[in-house]
Amino acid sequence: MSEAFAPAGPAARVTVAALVAAGSGAVLSLQGRLNGDLGAAGTGPVLAAWLSYVGTLLGTVLVIVVRRRVRSTLAVVRSTASWWWFAVGLCSVPIVVAMAAGIPLVGVAVASVCAVAGQTVAGLALDARGVGLPAPLRLTPRRAGAGLAAVAGLGIAVLGSSAGGPGWAVVAAGTALFVGGAVLCGQQAGNGRVTELTGDPVVATLTSVTGGLAGITLVCALGVPLGLLDGVTLPAQWWLYLGGPLGTLVTVAAACAVRHLGTFVLTLTVVGGQMVMAVLLDAVGAVGLRWPTVAATAVVALAVLLAVPRRAPRASRRVERA
Repeated sequence: MSEAFAPAGPAARVTVAALVAAGSGAVLSLQGRLNGDLGAAGTGPVLAAWLSYVGTLLGTVLVIVVRRRVRSTLAVVRSTASWWWFAVGLCSVPIVVAMAAGIPLVGVAVASVCAVAGQTVAGLALDARGVGLPAPLRLTPRRAGAGLAAVAGLGIAVLGSSAGGPGWAVVAAGTALFVGGAVLCGQQAGNGRVTELTGDPVVATLTSVTGGLAGITLVCALGVPLGLLDGVTLPAQWWLYLGGPLGTLVTVAAACAVRHLGTFVLTLTVVGGQMVMAVLLDAVGAVGLRWPTVAATAVVALAVLLAVPRRAPRASRRVERA
């Protein structure tokens, strides 16, 4: 069990987990906005994603050093870690690149709701199979209603969107964000399992971001001969590089919360915070505030209330090796 929720009772742990997940969703929107601005400022989406992973890894290492757990963390990784601990980090590569490319085109809110559709579908499927959970969670009428409400919110936001840009580019961005959101659930579930095995969400963050960095580095290497990195420049605005460190908070929070909420409920709770922040960012940015996005946010909030369980799922015993 994660230390973050150990002192409280089951009901309190679920509440805290939901608040943490919602906060991580808000940070996720802010991270996407920063990575999108970084890519638009001259780095391009691929290099922006690589810089984001580097920042996340550095932030995670800093957390480990501040906690004075360098030796214990290395000992766990050396003696216990399996290859899939790192491989799950590859699941976040598509959404990081898609966000960096899509947000400058369609805005934070529309990009968020496109990713939400993929997360909702994948979250239901993973929970039904028990991925990242002690046991499968059957599709009850309450959970089905939450899923339908989330999809309805997605439809309101997308159908009411008047985002600019060529039609084919918007469709391509939306498709990439949908796929990226679906694949991201694999990392959330995998990190939840690593957290269960180790009792430390920071270990899950370290291994997954290392795997993700290896994956995006390979993409960059393959992209050089294809000209994907031609003409890139590094902007001088330092705050554009904060997306990576913010990714540390998102990954740690998700790894903590998934064991108490399940993949689907985690997804919806993250989405709630993500949508609220996305609306605020678009309201103060160039995109502006649109009523369909506000309505979608309200519907997604209803989905979160329907999906949050009344009691925490039972945790399985920690094992020494995956």
